[in-house]
Amino acid sequence: MPRGRPRKVEAKDALQAVMLAFWQNGYSATSMTDLSEVSGMAKPGLYAAFGDKEALFEKALLHYFETYAGPVFDRLVAARKHVVADLRDFLGAVADLTMDPNTPSGCFLVNALVDCAYGTDRHRELVLGLRDSRYAMIRERLLKAVSSGEFAADADLDRAATFVDGQFSAIAILGRGGSSKNDLKTFIETGLRALPILNGEQVFDELASVDRPILRQ
Repeated sequence: MPRGRPRKVEAKDALQAVMLAFWQNGYSATSMTDLSEVSGMAKPGLYAAFGDKEALFEKALLHYFETYAGPVFDRLVAARKHVVADLRDFLGAVADLTMDPNTPSGCFLVNALVDCAYGTDRHRELVLGLRDSRYAMIRERLLKAVSSGEFAADADLDRAATFVDGQFSAIAILGRGGSSKNDLKTFIETGLRALPILNGEQVFDELASVDRPILRQ
């Protein structure tokens, strides 16, 4: 009996599978054999579509940033709500992803930074560049908060942006370490109150009257 034609694997599906493998295990612990198995593509096909393992890791990182981080940062920078609500939604989305049972725990980018789970100096530069992009978008939102009168005019934006950026990383690490949804919610709310919000108590009281869950139940 003749063999059937092998199933065609779409490149985007293969890259998604590759990204999840690197996210779960890091660069060094993931072999090309592993990537071939999870993607459903033979090694020659992977090389032809994406390049070698180094190139695959780079493409996986960029795919992660565009797929998961991009929409979240777009909403943050759009500044459609009060800065507290925008940051709550932003950090809540990070917590959602961290706790999502359909993806590896934590954040791929944070995992790579903390575990040094990348392979080459070029990878390190890419990871640090993505981290810097994350910081820049957070700072851009905080700058808009000053312009709109939500932050004090003399607020130290670099310090505030560093704090929020640190919250981002801490949420991913806490989630990976087994913290509960309520733990992350408490962490987020406590951090928001540390920011230089004008009329902070009034703002938080008004937002507390709105049912705005942070995490999916």
